[in-house]
Amino acid sequence: MQQIGRKDVIWNFAGTFMRIASGVIVLPLSLHMLSSETIGLWGIFLTIGSITPLLDFGFSSSFSRNITYIFSGAKKLQAKGYNIIDSTDNTIDYGLLQSVIRAMQYYYGLLSLFFILLFLAVGTPYLQTLLQKYSGDPLPVKIAWFLYGFLIAYQLYTYYYDSLLQGRGYIRQSKQIIVIGQVIQCVTIIVCLLLKLDLLSMVIGLFLNVVVSRILMYVTFYDKQLRKELSAAVTLPVKSIMKIMAPNSIKLGLSSVCGFLTSKATMLIAPMFLPLSIIGTYSITRQMIDLIAAIGNVWYTTYYVKMTHYRIRGENDGVKRLYLKSVLWLFGVFLVCGAGLLLVGQPLFDFIHSKTHLLEHGAIFVMLIFAVFDVNSSFTTALISMKNEVPYVKSSIITALATLVLLFCSLHFTTLGVWGMILAPALAQVIYQDWKWPLYIKKDLNVRMLDVRNMLLSLRSK
Repeated sequence: MQQIGRKDVIWNFAGTFMRIASGVIVLPLSLHMLSSETIGLWGIFLTIGSITPLLDFGFSSSFSRNITYIFSGAKKLQAKGYNIIDSTDNTIDYGLLQSVIRAMQYYYGLLSLFFILLFLAVGTPYLQTLLQKYSGDPLPVKIAWFLYGFLIAYQLYTYYYDSLLQGRGYIRQSKQIIVIGQVIQCVTIIVCLLLKLDLLSMVIGLFLNVVVSRILMYVTFYDKQLRKELSAAVTLPVKSIMKIMAPNSIKLGLSSVCGFLTSKATMLIAPMFLPLSIIGTYSITRQMIDLIAAIGNVWYTTYYVKMTHYRIRGENDGVKRLYLKSVLWLFGVFLVCGAGLLLVGQPLFDFIHSKTHLLEHGAIFVMLIFAVFDVNSSFTTALISMKNEVPYVKSSIITALATLVLLFCSLHFTTLGVWGMILAPALAQVIYQDWKWPLYIKKDLNVRMLDVRNMLLSLRSK
């Protein structure tokens, strides 16, 4: 497996920065040229797009983890748990690798077909409901909607490309592709907005980004040597690979569904109770906080494959060291960037004459607090899944149900409005998920305050 180091961190920063930069560049123009209703619709589009990992049903995590196992030297995959690998064995079982790749191709081909049928059957009447509240021309929205649906189907069909790059340790290459895709998306959106294509501008930009990125991912992973080895490999039946992947993938899938309901259901349910202009205000604030969360994720996502590598080789001190650095980075980012959003966020929106505003400071502050806890909790559940175990599925189901009940009650029976959108998922998470799994990892890795102190001292000395 390719070594992961500081260059990968730098390119991960670059990829994340480019996501932010493209947003910063495009945001003033889009906020100036698009109405609050259109911004609200785009937020709903993005929420629909986030169904992709939901429909994946946990298989991408299982596929990516097992690809890492194979590139770390694994010769056999298990439905649960893992065998500690000899650290001196760096050979790759290409037959096992090709078997997993074929299983991914089969699975995501069926999944993309399922999505497009579901999108046409359920998405069409849902769009009609949204357009009843829309005061603009519905035709461009309909065109954008169906183009976006077919784009998501294509994303699903090629969803495993990212698992291949991540699993092989190609972090730097993956982020370089992200930078290229984001530049293409940014330029395309600006041109289309100036051509007054309205909502279609956002969809066309994303379309070109995805298609070009997927092509580059394919070319990067399948280098000449790998193609030669895979062509000569003897593969296992797809059915046998799916039997290995399915048990934990189904559990991860249930957790993903519940995670989606907990974090994204607000954007699908709230439009039934609140005006699109309010949804637009919440959506743009949520996007700003999600950008901060993306920066906070940089260190963790860069070294996730390396932490998995340490896990399977029984080197838990390496896992602990990288995890603590990830947490310190996360809290530092939220402290600095969160303060920046509170202090200069709305003045910047006013400066560009945005038609959509951020939420009030109190609401932003509460969203930031709960967001940092949620991201930290996601770190720990991902660390647990590295062990090929998923003990958090039951609590995820309960949290999702609690979110839906609290959200419906707050929107239907009270006048909380946007505060109901904020507090329903936040309270459901903080009751159990946000403290249970960080505590689990603290015990699993034997994390002590002395470890945190030593980590801080080592950072000060550099």
